Amino acid sequence: MRRRGVALVLVLWIVVILGGLGAGVLSSSRASAGVAGNLRAGAVARYAAESGVVATVAEIEARLAATDDSVARADYLNALARTPRDSVSLGQGRFAVAITDPTTRLDVNAAPVDRLASLLAMFTDVGRATETAHAIRASIEQAAPAAGDTRLAAPDGSLRFITPVRSLEALRRIPGVDQAALERAAPYLTVDGDGTVNQRAASDTVLRVAFGEVRNEPSRLVLIARGWQSGSPLTHEIQAVYAISGTSLVLAHWREQQR
Repeated sequence: MRRRGVALVLVLWIVVILGGLGAGVLSSSRASAGVAGNLRAGAVARYAAESGVVATVAEIEARLAATDDSVARADYLNALARTPRDSVSLGQGRFAVAITDPTTRLDVNAAPVDRLASLLAMFTDVGRATETAHAIRASIEQAAPAAGDTRLAAPDGSLRFITPVRSLEALRRIPGVDQAALERAAPYLTVDGDGTVNQRAASDTVLRVAFGEVRNEPSRLVLIARGWQSGSPLTHEIQAVYAISGTSLVLAHWREQQR
C-alpha cells in the first residue's frame, strides 16, 4: 500500500509538472503569435503610409501637368492644405494623407538672426528674443564641417558650415534658448521651408517678418501620411517634404516613425 501511495504522489506531481510545462508552452506560443502579429501590423502600416505618399505625389503631379493656367495652378496648390482628404483602403491596410504648406511659416534654417529675433520678440522681451535667435543661428552655422553640412560664405570672408535643424523639437535642446517663447512661436516656425513665403496663405505674423522671395503659391509641400492595419492600434507616420519644380515634386526630406 505504501508503494502505491508513493507512486500515486509521483504520478500527481508528474501531471502537475506536465501541466505547467504545457501552460508555459501555450503562453510562449501566444506571446510569439502576438509579436508576429505586431510585426505584421507594423509592416502593413508602413507600406500603407508609403503608398499614401506615392499616390498623393502622383495625383498632384498629374493635376499640375494638366493645368496650363497660372492662376488655376496657384488656386489648386493653395487649396491642398485646406482640403480634407478621406482615408483610403489598401487590402488589409488603410492610409490617410494630410498636406501642409511650410512656406506659410518662417523657415528657421534660412531666417537671418534679425528676422527670427523679430518673430520671437512677439512672444517674449527683446533681449531674450535676440539671445534665442543668436543661439539658434550659432547652432545652425558651424565653423567646422559635419556630415551632411553645406558651405556658406560669411560676410567677413570666413567659411561657415550649415547644419540644418530637422525638427522644431530640436530647437529646445539648444543651450540658451527661451523655451516658453519657442513654444508660443512654434505655430509660426518651420524647418521644412526653403526661405520663401507664400503670401496668399501666410499669417500677418509671418508676413511681418518675411524675408527673401514672396510668392503667391507654395514652393514646397509636406505630405503627412499615416498608415495602419484594420483592427490594429499600431500606426506608421511618414512626413515627406517635397519641393515643387514645374509639374514635378522633388523629395527634399523624409521622416518616419511608428506610433
